[in-house]
Amino acid sequence: MNKSSKEGIYFTRTREMKLYYRLWKPVHPQALLIFVHGAGEHSGQYSHLGIECLHRNIALIAPDLRGFGKSEGKRGYIRQFKDYLDDLNELVIYLQIQFSELPIYLFGYSLGGLVAIRYAQQFCDKVTGVILSSPALGIRLKVPYFIKKPIEFISLIAPALPLELVKWNESLRKLKWLQSSLPDWTSEMLKDPYATIRYTPRWFTELLHNGTKALLEVNQFHSPILCLYDRYDSIVNSDLIEQFIGNVASEDKECFVFAKGNHQFLHDGEALRHIFQWLRSRL
Repeated sequence: MNKSSKEGIYFTRTREMKLYYRLWKPVHPQALLIFVHGAGEHSGQYSHLGIECLHRNIALIAPDLRGFGKSEGKRGYIRQFKDYLDDLNELVIYLQIQFSELPIYLFGYSLGGLVAIRYAQQFCDKVTGVILSSPALGIRLKVPYFIKKPIEFISLIAPALPLELVKWNESLRKLKWLQSSLPDWTSEMLKDPYATIRYTPRWFTELLHNGTKALLEVNQFHSPILCLYDRYDSIVNSDLIEQFIGNVASEDKECFVFAKGNHQFLHDGEALRHIFQWLRSRL
């Protein structure tokens, strides 16, 4: 494969679920970086990361989580969060065989950041280091008790009930008095055929429960870590990110903090420079 090429590949889980990933591989890679996308997204939205990695002789693997992108699975549904971790672990084992001489780093954004944390907590010996961008340890919006409890109940009796959250958001944004308090990026998701625009109560409760577990089990995280987040992030709770990083046992930890109110900044040149400097210093 030449330095500018990429391809989409399916690999099959032991339970016969086909999962999709994209690969950017230079001729002589020095490391392997596994990138895990955020909620609603897919690997095709991060081609710029693949190109940046090619220029730096780093191989990038970007899987679509089950239920997202081109991977199989019910859209926006997860039976248990551990399924994400088991899927990722099978991919890591496969890559350890294919790239046996290379160090493997895990890079997760938002939902993918939480997946990366939980993976490192349960499979701590599998990766050389972890990069986090706006990890979803908790959401900024405070869910009222009278809403949270019914969602948890529905998660038990109808876990796969589809909720059209993106379409609801777009409908509510038509009300001018609500526009400023609702995210404006959902309109782009409706144009992307591979974006996930519906979620289920089970997915939502598994996300919240595993954010809590990640914080409670912080002493199980020992990997070298770089974390990038925005102090005024309107989607994830930056206080919980600071709490997690502060309690991480690893002595090799670095933070890069923005103050622009952004959740997504992986197209920001400054953020990318910091990420690749951190990687280069370890290669």
